[in-house]
Amino acid sequence: MRGLIGVLGLVVMVAGCTGVSPQPSDGRLRVVATTTQVGEAARAVGGDEIALTVLLTPGAEAHEFEITPPAAAALERSDLILESGAGLEVWLERALVTLGGGERLRDMSQGVALRAPDDAAEATEVDPHYWLTAPNASRMVENVRDALRAARPDLADGFTSRAAAYLARLDAADVEIRRLMAQIPPARRGIVTNHDALGYFLAEYGLRFVGSVFPSLDVSADPNPAQLAALAETIRAEGVTAIFSESAVNPRLAQAIAEETGALVVSEPLYTDSLGPPGSDADTLDGMLLHDARVVHNALVDLPPA
Repeated sequence: MRGLIGVLGLVVMVAGCTGVSPQPSDGRLRVVATTTQVGEAARAVGGDEIALTVLLTPGAEAHEFEITPPAAAALERSDLILESGAGLEVWLERALVTLGGGERLRDMSQGVALRAPDDAAEATEVDPHYWLTAPNASRMVENVRDALRAARPDLADGFTSRAAAYLARLDAADVEIRRLMAQIPPARRGIVTNHDALGYFLAEYGLRFVGSVFPSLDVSADPNPAQLAALAETIRAEGVTAIFSESAVNPRLAQAIAEETGALVVSEPLYTDSLGPPGSDADTLDGMLLHDARVVHNALVDLPPA
């Protein structure tokens, strides 16, 4: 098959899991989505009228993915490729150079006001975790709807109605998140996480970034001892009581910082790079956002002061 041999030579990072499955040739629109977030939006909006392949599975680190032969085959067969965008899927861009199909690629971050990460070394660096607010997740859903309608205008009514229902759920989630965040005392709104992934959430919902264990947008390299020492000092100075772990990030270093500072690593993880597993309370876009908001609320409202 065209390009399969070449793509196996791509040098990408640590392997992520893939949910690739055979696509039927029954006339449905063959759609490949990269992340669990884009996949969920495509599943909800496309319904039974698309044949969907999602490359990443829940819990996989979105920054680190290896194109496998089944994933390459799905990309080659696809009618439409939906990426999260904002620079997240460097591995996809490399794959499409070999496989071809770049004309079928659509960026689901279009129209989002992208931000620089808190630790940005360059002015051009962009934080790709934009889906972590309800307004931005809604934009993702709208972009999925528009891409599907453009590909299959004859099915536009179904795509439009299913998108409207999903957007209503995200609007309701947004109201609830703002209610929960308003209950957190201002002095307790400082957040420490495993890596700098919550910038959009913090800015949208009135919280404050204190620091992250991995001082970068991904977790491909451990922080150095000086960075960890500086973070520990900041946590003590700020009176931070909780360090939030994330579902796709090893909590080992966060636990070490907590032991040194007296802060608590919150046992319930946040979902940032991935949705939760099927059947969990975080397996949809609105569910993920509500889960994260409740974890943050419960930790910052209920924990005793430092």
